[in-house]
Formats: sequence, C-alpha cells, structure tokens
Amino acid sequence: MKRLFFILCIFFSFTIFGQSIEQVKPWLGISIESKPNGVSIQQAIQGTPAEKAGLKSGDLIKKIDSIPVKEAKELIGYIQSKGVGYEVLVEFEREKKPMKLSIKLEARPDEFAVVKKQLTGKPMPDFSLEGMNEKKTFTKKDIANKVTIVEFWATWCGPCRASHERLSEFAEKNPSVQVLAVSNEETELIQKYMKSTKHKFTTVRDASGDLHKTFMVSAIPMTALIDKQGRIHSLSLGGGSYLEEILQTASELGKK
Repeated sequence: MKRLFFILCIFFSFTIFGQSIEQVKPWLGISIESKPNGVSIQQAIQGTPAEKAGLKSGDLIKKIDSIPVKEAKELIGYIQSKGVGYEVLVEFEREKKPMKLSIKLEARPDEFAVVKKQLTGKPMPDFSLEGMNEKKTFTKKDIANKVTIVEFWATWCGPCRASHERLSEFAEKNPSVQVLAVSNEETELIQKYMKSTKHKFTTVRDASGDLHKTFMVSAIPMTALIDKQGRIHSLSLGGGSYLEEILQTASELGKK
C-alpha cells in the first residue's frame, strides 16, 4: 500500500484591514499511513502533543472523538476542523489492545525546526542507497568512522544544481570528508544529469524513499552533516552561506 507521510497540521487564512493573516497552525505531530483496519502511526515526533501524550510508532488509530477513521485523509480532515487548544480523544490499538488518550492540540512550530530537534545528535539511521557513480549499494557501513555530508537534491531543483559546483570543489579538496548527494528520482534522470556535469562527489539514489522519509525532507537542498561517530551533527536548508557553514564544520571535523 502506498505510504502516506504526513505531519498533521492545517491553517486558515483570512483578511483584516486588507491584510492576509494566517491563523496559528494546530497539530498532533505524527507521521501516518493508511491501513485496511485504521490509520497506523509511523512516528510520533519528539516533543509534540502526540509524543507527550504517549502515542507511539506502531499504534493503530481507530477513532477520533468517537468518529471512526479508516484512512489518513479522514484523520487529517478532522484535525483540520479543530484549532490550537482543543482536546481530541484518540482511540487506538497497541498490540491489539484497545486504548484511549485525550490530546490537546498545540501550535505547530516551523517544520525545519522540528526536523532539527528530532534528528540532531541522533545516530544516523540504517539505509540502503543505489550507487550512481559505481554499481554498488551504499549502507551505513560505508560512512563508518568518516565525516560525511549528505545532500538531498533533485535534478529539477535550481538551487541544488547551483550548490553542486561548490560541493564538487569541496569534495576534491577535502578527501577526508565523504560527500553523498541523494536523489529519489528515476535512475535515467540522475545519470543524464551526472553525464552533463561530471561532479567529484558520490551520487546515490534513494529508490525506496526511506531516507527522505526519515529526514522528513519537504524542501531541498537539505544537507545533513554526519560525524565520525555516526551521529547527525547538524542540518541545513538551502545553499549559499548555509552550505558554507556545513562545509566549514565538516572540514574541521575531518581534521580531528
């Protein structure tokens, strides 16, 4: 079944004195996917209403405020009808045991701030990436004891393409730091781009999209810096000075 990955939130806009005002966004803070018998929680993000209330990965939501939910969009639709400060009663199953939790919806923080809070300092998750430069599968073992820059990108992304010349230059001058450029596009598109640019870093394909989901990638270029201990040291969104900060830190860590 196609996985639906959502962080539950919604906002409404209205006009006051000719200006568009955005209402505070409520959320539960979970990623979900539809299942035949309910809505499965893939992740309860740390520090969110769902996680603080006790919801966990693997819980199967059956009802919200006594209303049955069979698909992710039904749950999302109901959350959309509520606002910050409202309490919702979530009925779910955990290992087939019926449970209930009352959860107060809170204001949703900036999405990238959530990603940074969730992942910074945590171990790099297991992954399996298809090598585009060479016929091999890249896994967590390939970055063991190495400082690694992981850039999420796409061939259609102008800022990503603009950052690649700098990444290529950095990779050539800093052999102690590994650079992985990760796209989830089709192999043909990636290889066509590679032939036209011939960059010096390693390009890989996230065929399953799992690494993109783990990092909750909703905007690109997004860059993660992994230290020699395999921890996510820092995260950055965009290029220019933001990319330079990552490269400077990577260079320093690579010399230690």
